[in-house]
Amino acid sequence: MKMPPLDFSSLLQGLAGYGDRTALDFYVGRNGVGRLSYAELVRRVDTLAGALRSEYGVTVGDRVAILAPNRIEVPVLMLALMRLGAVAVPLNPALSAVDWAYILGHSRARGICATRELFEQAGAGVGSLFEVPLEDLFELEDSPRHPPLPAPEKLADAPAVVLYTSGTTGGPKGVTLRQRNLIANAWSMARNFHLEGTTQLAVLPLYHAHAFGFGLMTALTTGGHLVFTERLDPFNWAAVIRAENVEVTSVVPTLLPMLLAAGVKREQVPSLRHIMVSSAPLPTAVAREFEERTGIRLVHGWGLSEYTNFACCADPGESAEDHARGMFSEDVPSVGPAIEGTEVRVTNADGKAAAEGERGELWVRGHSTMHGYLDDPAATNAVLDADGWLRTGDEGFFRDRGGQKSFFVTGRIKELIIRDAEKYSPIKLERTLTSAVPELAGVLAIVGYPHDEHGEEIGGYLHMPALDAGLKKRIEDAVRSLPVAEQPKVILHGAEPIPRTHTGKVQRRKMQQWFQPWSDKRGPLVLASLK
Repeated sequence: MKMPPLDFSSLLQGLAGYGDRTALDFYVGRNGVGRLSYAELVRRVDTLAGALRSEYGVTVGDRVAILAPNRIEVPVLMLALMRLGAVAVPLNPALSAVDWAYILGHSRARGICATRELFEQAGAGVGSLFEVPLEDLFELEDSPRHPPLPAPEKLADAPAVVLYTSGTTGGPKGVTLRQRNLIANAWSMARNFHLEGTTQLAVLPLYHAHAFGFGLMTALTTGGHLVFTERLDPFNWAAVIRAENVEVTSVVPTLLPMLLAAGVKREQVPSLRHIMVSSAPLPTAVAREFEERTGIRLVHGWGLSEYTNFACCADPGESAEDHARGMFSEDVPSVGPAIEGTEVRVTNADGKAAAEGERGELWVRGHSTMHGYLDDPAATNAVLDADGWLRTGDEGFFRDRGGQKSFFVTGRIKELIIRDAEKYSPIKLERTLTSAVPELAGVLAIVGYPHDEHGEEIGGYLHMPALDAGLKKRIEDAVRSLPVAEQPKVILHGAEPIPRTHTGKVQRRKMQQWFQPWSDKRGPLVLASLK
């Protein structure tokens, strides 16, 4: 298959040719509650675009917010906006009304489409924007009053979506992606996974780049069939895969233990080739346990919103030997080589290319690089250089695998703990302690907190309301086995959940305040309850 057109108006014209082939299926639990063929999808998109233009004046460059969980109307609305040359601004329903109001104001959205329940939660934060209840969306686009729209021209470089990154301090930045970014990134991932009319399952929310890109976009660029669900329901996951003969799906790492708890096995999902996993650190122990217990291969990838979605991905067709070497031979699983159309390099502190195995910052360049941060040229220039290289802020290294570089991501540079000018990775420390004490998997977060003497000190938090004497002893022994400088000085425990983004990334800075009473702590480890 050849590369599709890089604008959505032209892409949709081509998709209409698939006619009655199924494009979308939406499930709640194990029940299919919405289904659209390609002909129906394109008709609904065209008429909804006409309704948005004639009734609300939406046109090229206008930003419209979408506040909703997964529903069959959401992909239709997103495509209708892009058909107009307008810009979708997805909002995370899990955020607060204050966060929504910030994003609506910062993006200068002209309108908002949301479920009625979420409109009520947004309240006064919606302001003077035009409002469209998502439940009424198909009634709006089915109205006969709207004349057909001519296809806009030259929209490949037009902004298509603004994705707001999850900030731990201050307001989040709006990552602006062009139409060509979305389509090109999806096409590269489709090529990597050999997708062609393939049935895929998306259990993640479409307001996140992961499911939007590896799901909706990969299906549309290859004439595929996307099955998507309201949320991950681990006890109905296998039933949906069997009902629709799903071949490829994806998750974030924090969902893997849920599938294990549901007892998922390879024989329950015979049509499934593999599971793509990304968007947060994948612990080696979790990957090994999942593959051994389920018999289902994981395909690891990596990317960031500023590069549309994905920059690297393992080869799903590699041999069992190469797969095991990539997943289990290093401290962290490999994220594979750069995908088609993308360059990746590791840069050391001097700005030079790092040697094999040397840790440095991962830089990327290619057709998926963002247009920039919305209305923030200073922040854009801080991460994008004149040669088009994007500084990702992720630390990693590479190994040469038969003349091809395979990359490994070891953590966020900004999250590195700097104690007496030496740098320590919280992810590496979590991995080491969890290997020694498996009960800590998923409930331990290592945090760098301000310290009077060392600048930063290493602390830990356990999402455990109580610790018995035996577990305390094993934790103390595991800590003492570390080099003295790497030993956490305080490990707190309590019922407060570890703060995470919706993809499972630990928000470490939000926990720093918990360690304020220990800012002058010296001496051996203290295990204490979070007050």
